[in-house]
Amino acid sequence: MRRLLNRRRLVGLGAVVAFVLALAALGAVSRSSSSNGAGVTAASQVPYSPWYWTMAVSPTDPNVILLATSSGLYRSSDGAKTWKPTGPKNINMTSVVQSGTSMFAGGVPGLNPVARNGAGRTAPDGKGVLAVSTDEGKTWKTLHPTGLPSATIQALAVDPAKSTTLYVLLNDGRLYRSTDGARSFKLTSPKIGAPPWALVVADGGSFVAGDMDSGGFASANGKTWQKTPFTDSRGTRMVMEYAVEPNDPAKVIMTSMGIEESTDAGKTWHLVLKSNVMFGPVAWAPGTSGVAYAIGFDRSFWRTADGGKTWTQISS
Repeated sequence: MRRLLNRRRLVGLGAVVAFVLALAALGAVSRSSSSNGAGVTAASQVPYSPWYWTMAVSPTDPNVILLATSSGLYRSSDGAKTWKPTGPKNINMTSVVQSGTSMFAGGVPGLNPVARNGAGRTAPDGKGVLAVSTDEGKTWKTLHPTGLPSATIQALAVDPAKSTTLYVLLNDGRLYRSTDGARSFKLTSPKIGAPPWALVVADGGSFVAGDMDSGGFASANGKTWQKTPFTDSRGTRMVMEYAVEPNDPAKVIMTSMGIEESTDAGKTWHLVLKSNVMFGPVAWAPGTSGVAYAIGFDRSFWRTADGGKTWTQISS
């Protein structure tokens, strides 16, 4: 029995070590210097999690930030100085967005953050979870909307022109839309023309999507898609997450190895923060012009106050 227990411990340890090594290979635990000369160091204010997915910022208070991770949701009410867990427990929360007067978060139960899905990567298969908060992320209620299959929620997206229109992208590529506060959903596309990973709605109802392996894609209508070539700090085409400027939906921030910016709804990109650190969550502060936040996988927290042109690391 003792040998069996020891063997199980070793197997579990091996899985953890393998995952850490995989993150290191991606640059997730790297250190670097940015294009503005600031050193990247591990920032203690970001809670530890194996995977960081997305962020959302309160439209009334830029200090209220919601962070979706593979360890669940975290909330900060003091501009990322301190964080507290919130929302459903034991959920790999892949996305959190502000839609209308509510915040929505989606994901899948379990602690395994990312899985191989064919040639690409997605959140693991499972029973999807969708939750809503009407008090800026303090308390959450799990939803059971009609029309939405019980499958892994890969990403949530909101139409900036119609903030009550909520899209749900499943990890098999199916895209659903709700216009009634997530009470019901209808199928928009049986399979988007991009790998199911990150998705946003940009200017004129256009879509921007991408993933870690295939790069970026753009679509004017969600039906026909085109690749959007770019080169990140490492010379690759990895896409992590997107954020659309609420007051200028043609401006999109994309995280990769560093941070990229587009001013034409994701058709072309230029580098604004050079780094060999893999970045993940990124979000605009809707109520504060020009302010956005981003998180690096070295647990660094970054802020821009000039619309994404320059970025400063927020120290602990």
